[in-house]
Amino acid sequence: MRERQEDEREESDGKSLKSVDFCIPRDPRSAGLVREGVCAFARARGICEDDVAALVTALGEALANAIEHSRAEAPIEVHCEIRTDQILATVRDGGVGFEGDHPIGLDLELPDTDAERGRGLPIMRFLTDTFSIQTVPGGGTAVVLGRYVRFSDGRPAAAI
Repeated sequence: MRERQEDEREESDGKSLKSVDFCIPRDPRSAGLVREGVCAFARARGICEDDVAALVTALGEALANAIEHSRAEAPIEVHCEIRTDQILATVRDGGVGFEGDHPIGLDLELPDTDAERGRGLPIMRFLTDTFSIQTVPGGGTAVVLGRYVRFSDGRPAAAI
């Protein structure tokens, strides 16, 4: 795993952008390191524990999908940033992507309780305020997950 890199700078509009990046192999053991790193990154900025837990759970599902389904030789890239009122995580793989219609949207339902698979996308959607998937057949997939942030000390989101 490439060591994580944190970055804090100003965007062109003067807003502070705080981010952390990870680059991991398609190995399930690597996902835990990313989850731990994103937890530490968000907690260090005072984000409410409920928001951290929800985002990291959704992130874990996105990582599991990339590890299992991408079939990529290239590493999986994860970018997490805090904006004025949101924490966003993007999981990008260079894998096979997928073609055709895919049930991505607000109406994702959990499968039957006895189903062994198919919970990842509904869980990601349920736990996030922002959820999107961009995919290109043969060109990989990017999953964007976001939560509007609350702070454990009561600061408003604009105080990041």
